[in-house]
Amino acid sequence: MPALRASYTISPEVLMRFNEVVPASERSRTIQSLMESILDKREKALEAIAEEFAAHPDFAQARADTVLWEATVRDGLIDTTL
Repeated sequence: MPALRASYTISPEVLMRFNEVVPASERSRTIQSLMESILDKREKALEAIAEEFAAHPDFAQARADTVLWEATVRDGLIDTTL
């Protein structure tokens, strides 16, 4: 996939420090690495919440309600994805 350009607002102090410490040839790669690290952390946290919801007995009623709700939502509807 080709690289994309993006624009973000960063405080001048942080940007100046970053530009002083990280060589120009490494800046994009460094920013990408930081983004990937943050994404991994947040995705793992969301996965942990989903796993707890899927397995914890305290959420059994909520899971049962979800099944009933999904069945109700589909009542009388035609699947237009076919």
